[in-house]
This record gives sequence, C-alpha cells and structure tokens, in this order.
Amino acid sequence: MTLGLRRGTVELRLSSAQYPALFAQERVRVAQALGPLAVAIEHVGSTSIPGLAAKPILDLAVGVEGAARLDVCIRPLEEIGYASFGDREGWGEYFFARGPDEARTHYLHLMPVGERRWRNYLLFRDVLRSRPDLRDEYQALKTALAREHGAARTEYTSRKGAFVERILAEFSPENVED
Repeated sequence: MTLGLRRGTVELRLSSAQYPALFAQERVRVAQALGPLAVAIEHVGSTSIPGLAAKPILDLAVGVEGAARLDVCIRPLEEIGYASFGDREGWGEYFFARGPDEARTHYLHLMPVGERRWRNYLLFRDVLRSRPDLRDEYQALKTALAREHGAARTEYTSRKGAFVERILAEFSPENVED
C-alpha cells in the first residue's frame, strides 16, 4: 500500500486493511514529537472507515488542551516533516501536510480537543463506521464527484459538504431524541 497523491487532484483507491497500521505508525511519530501537548490523536477521514474508497492520504486529528497550545506544536511537527499552513480556514484548526506536493501522504488537523470541529470529525467517522448504508451512499457520491472533478480537489471537497452536514445534523447528540 502506497500513500501519496498530488496536491489538487482526486484519485480514489479501494479501502485498504493496511490503513490502521499506517495510522498507528504515524500516531507514534506524532505522539513522540508532541509529547504531553497531544492529549488525543485520532484517525479520521475516509481512510479511517473500513470499506470506503479514499484518497490515499491519511488524516490525523490531533487534540490539545486549548487554543494557546496550538502554536507550541508547530515546530515539533515541522521537525518530523509536516508543513504548517496555520489556521487557513479561520476555524481554529491548524492544518499540516506531510510529503511533497507531488505526493502528499498525511494531513494533520490540530485543534483543541472537545471543540465542535473535533467532535464533528469523530462523529462523522463513527457514524459511517457503524452505518454501511450511509458509508455506501457517501462512496457513491465521492465516486461520481471524483469522475466529474478529478483535477479540481477544491470543487470535489466542496460538493461533498452537503452530505457531511446532513450526517452531522442528523446524528449530533443535540439533535438525537432519547
């Protein structure tokens, strides 16, 4: 199993049984680099969902105790090969990428643990892990979008947004009735 995808493009590959082991290896590297700053490191994104085709890039969500700890994490992550892009969306989440532009292999999302974005990453992953019907619906959408927007990842990602928002709205603990 080879990780890596040129920046800006979309290529989906079949789910791989190797993704959890690759995540576990990277989790160790990140945990060693950040030490106690990282209070949680989770495998998120499509490679974290068995049976779901995915871009061959591992996504890690790294949680810290508060926004004041974000900047302290930049240097240690850069020292293990991550390029820092800061809070590029203005969401309070720092984004990092590992690998050269022609073969990005890892994305790392750094944020305060427990924040809404943190909870959303885990909720979306957990819903798709537990609901094969929704996983398959998402895969059909991703496959169609990859065909239409294979050279325009921003468009591909944007068009997946309505599905993601629907799942988050439907399964958010605030919206689930007892």
